[in-house]
Amino acid sequence: MTGRKISKKSWYITAAAVLSLAVIILFVRWRPGPRPFLSPAEEKGRGIVLTDQFGREVLIPEPPRRIVSTAPSNTEILFALGLGERVVAVSDWCDYPPAARDLPKIGDIFPVNVEKVLSFRPDLVLAHEFSGRESVLKLEELGLPVLAFKPDSFTDILESIILIGRATGRTAAAGELVGRLRGILEEVEAASRHGVEAGKRRLKVYAGEIGGELLWAAGPGSFLDQAIALAGGENIAGELAKPWGQMNMEIILEKDPDVILLTIPGADPESVYGDKLWRETAAVKKRQVFAIDNRYSIPGPRMIEALADLQALLAGCH
Repeated sequence: MTGRKISKKSWYITAAAVLSLAVIILFVRWRPGPRPFLSPAEEKGRGIVLTDQFGREVLIPEPPRRIVSTAPSNTEILFALGLGERVVAVSDWCDYPPAARDLPKIGDIFPVNVEKVLSFRPDLVLAHEFSGRESVLKLEELGLPVLAFKPDSFTDILESIILIGRATGRTAAAGELVGRLRGILEEVEAASRHGVEAGKRRLKVYAGEIGGELLWAAGPGSFLDQAIALAGGENIAGELAKPWGQMNMEIILEKDPDVILLTIPGADPESVYGDKLWRETAAVKKRQVFAIDNRYSIPGPRMIEALADLQALLAGCH
């Protein structure tokens, strides 16, 4: 009788030990490890699904190792996130940072050379609105993950950075960069607001080209238009029908800008100071004509950094 009780007790102890060991083994084996990136939606463990700025849902099966960028803004973001080593090809227009100039090229932004892109065997393509929707859909049909971007505002730039960070496993780096850039935006807005509260009038600004009777200027909705407003200025081309449009020289003279921003590469303020028409403007009389670089035309991290420079420039004008 005693022997049976001991045997039964031993059996229970053994069974409990075996069961505990099995639970431990299963826990260790199936315990989720650190995820390479965060996902807004998972598709049966096959990767992550992200919604790009075209409104498309894109499956990224795994963190990409071979990335092709079709636009300068995407390339700048990739390098800013420390992903330069994963970029295998870029467009002819991608010249920043300097390391991007030495990368293999896929050709122009539009139309995208689909065959050339395929030759680099990418596992992720970062496209742009300028690439054209047809090119994006063609690459998608060929089985490539393609994230398309359409940044129209400074907020869109920040969202682009977050999206690329999630797609590449650089979520933390993207968050840090966005936090720094958002801080710049807030500082610029605060400085502009304080200027208005102190009674400083908004300076009238013309941003565009300078040669001819009909001049291309930055109109409403363009990044330069948004930058001028955020930095405390008033864009005299704000009534144009498009983000970039033509203005008659007579209208520019009538609006009499306080500040002129030259958007054409290589434009020289001295040529404006010596022009018989432009010298009638307040900007020339005050010698407030400035050449600006392409940071204001590429919607990447440097554009937001340039916004602080523009705010400081306008703060020093009168």
